[in-house]
Amino acid sequence: MGKKFLILFFILAVGIFSGAAFAAPVKINTINFDNSDNMIFIGSLSGPNEIMNIKTFKLSNPNRFGIDIENAILTRPNSSWSFKNSKIRQVKFSQFSTEPAVVRMVVYYNNDLDTSKIRVYKVGTNIIFSYKKDFLKQDYMENIYREQKSTSEDYYEYTTYSEDPQNNIPSPDYVRPEQITQVNQAFNSGNINTTAARVEPLLKLKSRFYVNRIDVKRGNALIRGIGQITIENPIIVANPTRLVFDLPNTYVAPEIRNKDYYLGENESIRVGQFEPTKARVVITSEDVAKFRPIYSFDGQSIFFAHDDRILGMKLFDQYATISEYTAKKINDITDLFELSFTAPPIHSIKRLNNKVEINLYNPTGFNHAAFKSALNSQRLSELKTDALPYVGLKIIIPLKKLATIEYSESFDNKTIQLLMTTPKEAEIKATPSPIIKKKGEIKTIVIDAGHGGSDVGAMRENILEKDITLDISQRLAEILRKKGYDIQMTRKTDEYVSLKDRVIFTEKKNADLFVSVHVNSSVSTEASGIETHYYTPVSYEFAQTVHKQLASKIKSKDRGLFKSKFYVINNDIAPSILVETGFISNPQERSCLITDDRKQKTAEAIADGIIKYIKSN
Repeated sequence: MGKKFLILFFILAVGIFSGAAFAAPVKINTINFDNSDNMIFIGSLSGPNEIMNIKTFKLSNPNRFGIDIENAILTRPNSSWSFKNSKIRQVKFSQFSTEPAVVRMVVYYNNDLDTSKIRVYKVGTNIIFSYKKDFLKQDYMENIYREQKSTSEDYYEYTTYSEDPQNNIPSPDYVRPEQITQVNQAFNSGNINTTAARVEPLLKLKSRFYVNRIDVKRGNALIRGIGQITIENPIIVANPTRLVFDLPNTYVAPEIRNKDYYLGENESIRVGQFEPTKARVVITSEDVAKFRPIYSFDGQSIFFAHDDRILGMKLFDQYATISEYTAKKINDITDLFELSFTAPPIHSIKRLNNKVEINLYNPTGFNHAAFKSALNSQRLSELKTDALPYVGLKIIIPLKKLATIEYSESFDNKTIQLLMTTPKEAEIKATPSPIIKKKGEIKTIVIDAGHGGSDVGAMRENILEKDITLDISQRLAEILRKKGYDIQMTRKTDEYVSLKDRVIFTEKKNADLFVSVHVNSSVSTEASGIETHYYTPVSYEFAQTVHKQLASKIKSKDRGLFKSKFYVINNDIAPSILVETGFISNPQERSCLITDDRKQKTAEAIADGIIKYIKSN
């Protein structure tokens, strides 16, 4: 499992309720799970006179850990969740009693969970239950822009959980909140009365990003949220022209997902939940080259702005003076460039083929000559500075085409840092180039039925993704064999095959093409449609051809073509794609996905796309 990073899903709600002569009960509204298998977040509705006490307990046979939240009312139904690929087996959440008012959470866990690492944190009237000791990141600098799509802090396999409907019944005091809002402030630690777990102070909680609002301003879009923003290097997709940004470790509020916000004539922006822990921002415009992300002074929002449309706009309330600048060599291939300010800067970064641009929108007192002379660095010897229109500073740093960058910001938002890595020419030449056969020579095709065995994939109403993908894959294999192709399957039965073994199998078979079949899912029941994913440049045309056939032959929403770093399509040398055949989480589409007609038509459409790709010039 690649469960390596924390993402907090902050979904807090505010209700309307009256005061009392004594401390009013805290209203517990949400419970959210970290898909990197680190923590459980309990959100409450708090007011100035609300006080709650926390008591914990630990029991065995079965192993379970409990939290009693005293002076609390549950404003959602009693609930139960079952977990997969986790040391946590089940979580139950209920109104334990009403007089006194006690809300209880019980966590059932496996024997291999190290209970010495359990921590309980109180953040105001919110509670964090952590079962990994190092879940809070202590680094001073946080990465906010990067070109490498995958890092040790990301994960593509993740803990999944499903609700247990039979246990989800309303409590006697269930009141659905009338308003949804966000906590937009630093969180301060509090005291917890505890018996079974260590309680540690929490000075400031820097989460990953939770997106909850989009505002359009003069043809630009402000995406607001809570947490720490990271943006990946964008890609441009044609027909229509779109600029695509991925935000790893980000959760999007369901009410704004996949909704078009219009920037102008034939221009729009939308934000979707691309993966359970990754958001995707798509800007549709014929002028995408002029858009860039601008980071706010507190790092809690991102402004996707068109260069021409921000002229004259007020982007800041205070100026920031550059107090220190540093340039130094980290090693033979990596250089660091760092700027510190007296106040948080409003800034943006944009990578072009042979340079990187950093725009500073609120600097003051800048001396271009002194700045350049102070940077005694060979890498930055050709650095240029220029004034932005009206106010601001542009810093241009030349880069070699194969160089990569990482852009970070400090917790206090007053320091920005750029790491530039340029591989040596000898290393570049030593990297083997994939041997791709001409299309007419393609014979061996690997069909990968997603999931299998203990890995059931997405699940709704006892319908399992692994069963649908195997059925479609077997039909696809039969069609292609009849056409004379050598078809190899990563699994032919209901068995578990690791992602690594699927890649090794493909390499051993000297595959000419690789197709992975999956079924999509979402926390929303409304999402529907088909997607096709690719990653390597040699896979783009293959993905485009297959997706076109799927979109034309399957009666479902065309969600488009995506560049995605899924393990099986990133690590295969052959042109490789991953097809999401529909959403199991959508009741209407789920009822179609399990039919022989839909599965056969899906297999035929994929086969037609494969054959068309092979026969194309």
